[in-house]
Amino acid sequence: MSDRNESIWKGTATVYPKSEHYACIWHLSVNVLKNFNINTEDLKILFFTLAKAYTKQQFKTIMGRIDQIDTRIRPYLFDIGYSKWSRAYSNCKRTWTMTSNIAESLNNANRLARRLPVISVLEFMRVTIQMWIHKHNEEADKTTSNLTKKYDLYLQKSIALSCNMRVIPSTVDLITVFEGAKKYIVNLNTKMCSCGRFQHYEIPCGHVIVVLRYRKLHEADFCSAFYSLKNFKDAYVIPVEPIPCESTWDIPSYISKPKMMSPGPKRSAGRPKYERWKGFADVKFKRSKITCSRCRQICNGNVEESVRNGEDNGEDDLGR
Repeated sequence: MSDRNESIWKGTATVYPKSEHYACIWHLSVNVLKNFNINTEDLKILFFTLAKAYTKQQFKTIMGRIDQIDTRIRPYLFDIGYSKWSRAYSNCKRTWTMTSNIAESLNNANRLARRLPVISVLEFMRVTIQMWIHKHNEEADKTTSNLTKKYDLYLQKSIALSCNMRVIPSTVDLITVFEGAKKYIVNLNTKMCSCGRFQHYEIPCGHVIVVLRYRKLHEADFCSAFYSLKNFKDAYVIPVEPIPCESTWDIPSYISKPKMMSPGPKRSAGRPKYERWKGFADVKFKRSKITCSRCRQICNGNVEESVRNGEDNGEDDLGR
């Protein structure tokens, strides 16, 4: 996930040829507002809603509202490719990853450390990662659910939304869920819901929750393994070893006592000067230095005749 910089896309395609590359919707929204000179809050909200739409039907409806603002926006977004920034047309499950915020967060964490020398920057990063791992391990020890804190909170919200829904079963796995005047189809076998959230997030939405309660199934069994507390702990199981005091370091002599090379010649101050190649038109003669009759003839105004004679003879009188 990055902005639409061509060098980044080409570089990542070389190193990771099978990975998908997507455009950050925040950077893309800035380009849309700037290129079409329509810096309105309504267009900004519509674009983010368009990018985060779960189904293609929702995408088409919101795109129609954008056409009412400016018809030039649709061709611009189409040329970029809907699959590069839209959740509905994405080639893989993007879940919550829609912007490059994680890269910006790392840049903000290293903002002051980047001014330090290289060794100090590396030490800052080592200490920072060491503190992050310790923080997440403490968070995992305090969690009592099968999911991590963030996704367990999302699951609880889905459970609260499912209270006012009705279930009409069709088969064991295929069930219709009514939410007010709207109805959604849930397939437990393929883990899909017509609202689009279940297959994108890989965590039960409110429609799936009411079906699981109807079938007396456990919600955590239908959540992705990436959200489990066990995998969260495994991600931070390897600690960052602390470094002892510098006075106790055993440094080899070829590192502690390197042979210093003699400094090179000191360059003079200012910009280096160089001789520019001078052609025939730049050559100037002074009468005080003229010793050849041929050169006197040139300086007396017979330049064309002299050059003609020199070319005819195949000689360079001035060089001679």
